[in-house]
Amino acid sequence: MRPIVGVIVATLIASSAAAAWKEYPQPQLGFVVEFPADPSAATGNYKTTLVPSATVHMYSVKEDHAVYVATVVDLLDRKEEGAILLGEAESIVTQLGDVTSISTSRVEPGRAAIYGRFITLNCRSSRVPDGLGQTADSVRAWFKSISGGDCPDQSRLMVNMFFNRGRLYLIQGINLPTTADAPSSPSALRFANSISFFAADGSRNFADTFK
Repeated sequence: MRPIVGVIVATLIASSAAAAWKEYPQPQLGFVVEFPADPSAATGNYKTTLVPSATVHMYSVKEDHAVYVATVVDLLDRKEEGAILLGEAESIVTQLGDVTSISTSRVEPGRAAIYGRFITLNCRSSRVPDGLGQTADSVRAWFKSISGGDCPDQSRLMVNMFFNRGRLYLIQGINLPTTADAPSSPSALRFANSISFFAADGSRNFADTFK
């Protein structure tokens, strides 16, 4: 009986933890993301070689083993430059450490599909940036501007990024090196993949409401 009881208890704990996650719609910014607790909100300034200044909106939750940050950069006057601005952000992210994978990501089905990039890397502050005009200090300052903090060494960073209707979205899940199983914890991955978008008319795709 003990093994069965143990399985039941573990299942109940896992179900309870899963139930704690819920959607936090931000219709004014055009997106929805899931958090395990009520996020704190902050604003900042986004600055890169291609973007002299832009407003950043950040929503974040920090747990003992992970950090979850949803970042939106207002670039409404540069809607036609989405590809290059997304490419620049991708290039800077890869300078934060040792990249383990880069892939194409997609949100929304069919003709409503929005494509982006999904990057996974192990943060390493001793990484020497090889991007044009980038330094270790500028890369760390850029990350702080989009996350409100740092990516500690040996942390696993997952970033799901998109450019949609004049806004740059960076959904960042960071598994912190605080426990032995932190790098393999699924919570940061779940967060990074939880984003969905409002349509231009403010509606949501039917499939998004039944995750």
